[in-house]
Amino acid sequence: MMEAMEEKILKILNDMEGLSVSSDQRDENLLDLGMDSIMFIQIIVALEDEFHCEIPDEKLLVTEMDTLQKMLDVLCASLQVQAVS
Repeated sequence: MMEAMEEKILKILNDMEGLSVSSDQRDENLLDLGMDSIMFIQIIVALEDEFHCEIPDEKLLVTEMDTLQKMLDVLCASLQVQAVS
């Protein structure tokens, strides 16, 4: 399941104009790879739509989700909380 999630996140990231990320860049800072604050908001909206979840407000900071791995971790935690609720 993690691989499928990662592929979906990568698709969302790579659909952004000017951003190119691969799975071997899991821990690379997305700001260094071309993400800006507007793009970050678009990515959050796309992630919530794709995974049918709501990312907690405290995670809606670039510093909380500035790598592919952090996005994966936040989404996994959000989906687990949603499943319990």
